[in-house]
Amino acid sequence: MSLKKIFIVVGLVVIVAVSVTMFVLLSQKKGTISQEPAQNQESAIPAVLPSKTDPSVSQENVKESRKIFENIIQESISDKTKKEGLKLIAFENQKGSPIPLSDFEKALGVEMHSKIQEYLSNGYQIFYCPGSGEKKEFGIFLEYNQEKVYIGFSYDVLDMMKDWENTIFPNLHAVLYPNINFSKEELNQKIEFREGKYRYAGVNLPGGEKSSIQYQAVGDGIIVATSLSCLDNLYQHYEPIDP
Repeated sequence: MSLKKIFIVVGLVVIVAVSVTMFVLLSQKKGTISQEPAQNQESAIPAVLPSKTDPSVSQENVKESRKIFENIIQESISDKTKKEGLKLIAFENQKGSPIPLSDFEKALGVEMHSKIQEYLSNGYQIFYCPGSGEKKEFGIFLEYNQEKVYIGFSYDVLDMMKDWENTIFPNLHAVLYPNINFSKEELNQKIEFREGKYRYAGVNLPGGEKSSIQYQAVGDGIIVATSLSCLDNLYQHYEPIDP
Protein backbone atom coordinates (compact mmCIF):
# COMPACT_ATOMS: atom_id res chain seq x y z
CA MET A 1 0.00 0.00 0.00
CA SER A 2 1.34 3.37 -0.98
CA LEU A 3 2.03 6.07 1.60
CA LYS A 4 -0.77 8.18 0.12
CA LYS A 5 -3.33 5.45 0.70
CA ILE A 6 -2.11 4.92 4.26
CA PHE A 7 -2.66 8.62 5.03
CA ILE A 8 -6.13 8.43 3.55
CA VAL A 9 -7.09 5.39 5.65
CA VAL A 10 -5.67 6.92 8.85
CA GLY A 11 -7.55 10.15 8.11
CA LEU A 12 -10.82 8.29 7.69
CA VAL A 13 -10.29 6.37 10.95
CA VAL A 14 -9.58 9.61 12.80
CA ILE A 15 -12.68 11.26 11.32
CA VAL A 16 -14.86 8.29 12.30
CA ALA A 17 -13.39 8.21 15.85
CA VAL A 18 -13.95 11.94 16.32
CA SER A 19 -17.52 11.66 15.00
CA VAL A 20 -18.32 8.80 17.37
CA THR A 21 -16.81 10.67 20.32
CA MET A 22 -18.78 13.83 19.51
CA PHE A 23 -21.98 11.83 19.15
CA VAL A 24 -21.49 10.18 22.57
CA LEU A 25 -20.72 13.50 24.25
CA LEU A 26 -23.72 15.22 22.71
CA SER A 27 -26.02 12.35 23.74
CA GLN A 28 -24.85 12.53 27.37
CA LYS A 29 -25.27 16.29 27.47
CA LYS A 30 -28.78 16.05 26.01
CA GLY A 31 -29.74 13.44 28.62
CA THR A 32 -28.45 15.68 31.40
CA ILE A 33 -30.39 18.66 30.07
CA SER A 34 -33.61 16.65 29.72
CA GLN A 35 -33.31 15.42 33.35
CA GLU A 36 -32.73 18.84 34.91
CA PRO A 37 -36.22 20.28 34.28
CA ALA A 38 -37.81 17.13 35.68
CA GLN A 39 -35.68 17.41 38.82
CA ASN A 40 -36.42 21.11 39.13
CA GLN A 41 -40.12 20.49 38.58
CA GLU A 42 -40.20 17.83 41.28
CA SER A 43 -38.45 20.05 43.79
CA ALA A 44 -40.91 22.87 43.03
CA ILE A 45 -43.91 20.84 44.28
CA PRO A 46 -44.38 21.52 48.00
CA ALA A 47 -44.96 18.63 50.36
CA VAL A 48 -48.59 18.15 51.36
CA LEU A 49 -48.89 19.15 55.00
CA PRO A 50 -51.81 18.19 57.25
CA SER A 51 -54.31 20.98 57.75
CA LYS A 52 -54.40 22.41 61.27
CA THR A 53 -58.06 23.34 60.94
CA ASP A 54 -60.87 21.72 59.04
CA PRO A 55 -62.07 24.32 56.53
CA SER A 56 -65.23 22.33 55.83
CA VAL A 57 -68.79 23.51 56.17
CA SER A 58 -69.00 21.85 59.61
CA GLN A 59 -66.91 24.69 61.04
CA GLU A 60 -69.46 27.14 59.71
CA ASN A 61 -72.22 25.04 61.24
CA VAL A 62 -70.50 25.10 64.62
CA LYS A 63 -70.18 28.86 64.44
CA GLU A 64 -73.80 29.25 63.33
CA SER A 65 -75.01 26.98 66.15
CA ARG A 66 -73.30 29.14 68.74
CA LYS A 67 -74.79 32.26 67.22
CA ILE A 68 -78.32 30.81 67.20
CA PHE A 69 -78.04 29.67 70.81
CA GLU A 70 -76.65 33.00 71.99
CA ASN A 71 -79.61 34.73 70.36
CA ILE A 72 -81.99 32.35 72.15
CA ILE A 73 -80.44 33.18 75.51
CA GLN A 74 -80.44 36.94 74.94
CA GLU A 75 -83.83 37.41 73.29
CA SER A 76 -86.80 38.69 75.26
CA ILE A 77 -89.74 36.40 75.83
CA SER A 78 -92.40 37.46 73.35
CA ASP A 79 -96.10 37.80 74.12
CA LYS A 80 -96.74 34.94 71.69
CA THR A 81 -94.38 32.67 73.62
CA LYS A 82 -96.02 33.67 76.90
CA LYS A 83 -99.43 32.84 75.45
CA GLU A 84 -98.40 29.52 73.90
CA GLY A 85 -96.25 28.51 76.85
CA LEU A 86 -93.10 27.63 74.92
CA LYS A 87 -90.94 28.40 71.90
CA LEU A 88 -89.27 25.77 69.73
CA ILE A 89 -86.11 26.60 67.80
CA ALA A 90 -84.68 24.44 65.00
CA PHE A 91 -80.98 24.81 64.18
CA GLU A 92 -80.48 25.55 60.49
CA ASN A 93 -77.58 27.09 58.59
CA GLN A 94 -77.88 30.16 56.38
CA LYS A 95 -78.97 27.97 53.46
CA GLY A 96 -81.90 26.65 55.48
CA SER A 97 -80.43 23.16 55.85
CA PRO A 98 -80.51 21.39 59.25
CA ILE A 99 -77.26 21.66 61.16
CA PRO A 100 -76.08 18.12 61.97
CA LEU A 101 -76.42 17.06 65.58
CA SER A 102 -72.66 16.40 65.76
CA ASP A 103 -71.92 20.05 64.87
CA PHE A 104 -74.44 21.22 67.47
CA GLU A 105 -72.71 19.07 70.08
CA LYS A 106 -69.31 20.55 69.22
CA ALA A 107 -70.67 24.09 69.32
CA LEU A 108 -72.19 23.85 72.80
CA GLY A 109 -69.98 21.20 74.35
CA VAL A 110 -72.83 18.78 74.96
CA GLU A 111 -72.74 15.01 74.65
CA MET A 112 -75.41 12.47 73.83
CA HIS A 113 -75.57 8.97 75.22
CA SER A 114 -73.65 6.84 72.73
CA LYS A 115 -76.36 4.17 72.31
CA ILE A 116 -79.20 6.67 72.07
CA GLN A 117 -77.30 8.72 69.52
CA GLU A 118 -77.37 5.77 67.13
CA TYR A 119 -81.14 6.25 66.82
CA LEU A 120 -81.25 10.04 66.53
CA SER A 121 -81.71 12.19 63.44
CA ASN A 122 -80.75 15.81 62.82
CA GLY A 123 -84.26 16.91 63.78
CA TYR A 124 -83.33 18.02 67.30
CA GLN A 125 -84.75 21.29 68.66
CA ILE A 126 -84.10 23.56 71.61
CA PHE A 127 -87.12 24.96 73.42
CA TYR A 128 -87.81 27.21 76.35
CA CYS A 129 -90.82 28.11 78.45
CA PRO A 130 -91.52 31.37 80.28
CA GLY A 131 -90.49 31.03 83.92
CA SER A 132 -90.85 33.28 86.93
CA GLY A 133 -89.32 36.74 86.72
CA GLU A 134 -88.84 36.66 82.95
CA LYS A 135 -86.51 33.68 83.28
CA LYS A 136 -86.44 30.92 80.68
CA GLU A 137 -86.81 27.24 81.47
CA PHE A 138 -84.88 25.34 78.82
CA GLY A 139 -85.25 21.93 77.26
CA ILE A 140 -84.21 19.88 74.25
CA PHE A 141 -86.14 17.61 71.91
CA LEU A 142 -84.16 14.78 70.27
CA GLU A 143 -85.88 13.29 67.24
CA TYR A 144 -85.57 9.63 66.28
CA ASN A 145 -84.33 8.47 62.92
CA GLN A 146 -87.54 6.64 62.05
CA GLU A 147 -85.72 4.26 59.71
CA LYS A 148 -83.82 2.87 62.71
CA VAL A 149 -86.78 2.57 65.08
CA TYR A 150 -88.23 -0.93 65.25
CA ILE A 151 -90.99 -2.82 67.05
CA GLY A 152 -90.17 -3.01 70.75
CA PHE A 153 -87.85 0.02 70.56
CA SER A 154 -89.85 1.74 73.32
CA TYR A 155 -88.54 -0.78 75.85
CA ASP A 156 -84.96 -0.26 74.71
CA VAL A 157 -85.02 3.54 74.68
CA LEU A 158 -86.37 3.68 78.24
CA ASP A 159 -83.56 1.36 79.37
CA MET A 160 -81.02 3.52 77.53
CA MET A 161 -82.42 6.69 79.11
CA LYS A 162 -82.13 5.14 82.57
CA ASP A 163 -78.52 4.29 81.79
CA TRP A 164 -77.97 7.92 80.70
CA GLU A 165 -79.31 9.20 84.02
CA ASN A 166 -75.82 8.79 85.50
CA THR A 167 -74.34 11.50 83.23
CA ILE A 168 -77.28 13.35 81.67
CA PHE A 169 -76.82 16.41 83.89
CA PRO A 170 -73.13 17.10 83.08
CA ASN A 171 -73.73 16.05 79.45
CA LEU A 172 -76.59 18.51 78.85
CA HIS A 173 -76.07 21.25 81.45
CA ALA A 174 -74.84 23.76 78.83
CA VAL A 175 -78.22 23.52 77.09
CA LEU A 176 -80.48 23.12 80.11
CA TYR A 177 -78.77 25.78 82.25
CA PRO A 178 -76.93 28.08 79.81
CA ASN A 179 -76.78 31.02 82.20
CA ILE A 180 -75.22 29.13 85.10
CA ASN A 181 -71.52 28.47 85.64
CA PHE A 182 -71.27 25.19 87.51
CA SER A 183 -68.15 24.12 89.35
CA LYS A 184 -66.68 20.68 88.71
CA GLU A 185 -68.08 19.48 92.04
CA GLU A 186 -71.56 20.84 91.20
CA LEU A 187 -71.55 19.10 87.83
CA ASN A 188 -70.55 15.83 89.47
CA GLN A 189 -73.25 16.01 92.14
CA LYS A 190 -75.15 12.78 92.63
CA ILE A 191 -78.70 13.06 91.37
CA GLU A 192 -81.29 10.34 91.80
CA PHE A 193 -84.10 9.89 89.29
CA ARG A 194 -87.53 8.83 90.47
CA GLU A 195 -90.80 7.84 88.92
CA GLY A 196 -93.41 10.59 88.74
CA LYS A 197 -95.53 11.96 85.96
CA TYR A 198 -92.19 11.81 84.12
CA ARG A 199 -88.81 10.47 85.19
CA TYR A 200 -87.25 13.28 87.21
CA ALA A 201 -84.38 14.19 89.52
CA GLY A 202 -83.69 17.18 91.71
CA VAL A 203 -80.65 19.35 90.87
CA ASN A 204 -78.80 21.67 93.24
CA LEU A 205 -77.90 24.99 91.65
CA PRO A 206 -75.23 27.41 92.90
CA GLY A 207 -76.40 29.61 95.75
CA GLY A 208 -78.70 26.99 97.22
CA GLU A 209 -81.37 27.17 94.50
CA LYS A 210 -83.18 24.02 93.44
CA SER A 211 -84.18 22.80 90.00
CA SER A 212 -84.78 19.50 88.25
CA ILE A 213 -84.28 17.43 85.14
CA GLN A 214 -87.35 15.78 83.68
CA TYR A 215 -87.51 13.54 80.63
CA GLN A 216 -90.02 11.53 78.65
CA ALA A 217 -89.85 9.30 75.58
CA VAL A 218 -92.53 9.94 72.95
CA GLY A 219 -93.35 8.48 69.57
CA ASP A 220 -91.05 10.84 67.66
CA GLY A 221 -88.20 11.25 70.10
CA ILE A 222 -87.08 12.22 73.59
CA ILE A 223 -87.94 15.36 75.56
CA VAL A 224 -85.64 16.65 78.31
CA ALA A 225 -86.55 19.77 80.31
CA THR A 226 -85.76 21.53 83.56
CA SER A 227 -89.33 21.68 84.87
CA LEU A 228 -92.43 19.53 84.84
CA SER A 229 -94.62 22.34 83.52
CA CYS A 230 -92.29 23.06 80.60
CA LEU A 231 -92.10 19.40 79.63
CA ASP A 232 -95.91 19.30 79.88
CA ASN A 233 -96.17 22.16 77.37
CA LEU A 234 -94.19 20.27 74.75
CA TYR A 235 -95.45 16.81 75.66
CA GLN A 236 -99.01 17.67 74.65
CA HIS A 237 -97.85 17.80 71.02
CA TYR A 238 -96.77 14.15 71.03
CA GLU A 239 -98.18 10.73 71.74
CA PRO A 240 -96.54 9.03 74.74
CA ILE A 241 -94.79 5.69 74.65
CA ASP A 242 -96.33 3.27 77.12
CA PRO A 243 -94.57 -0.08 76.92
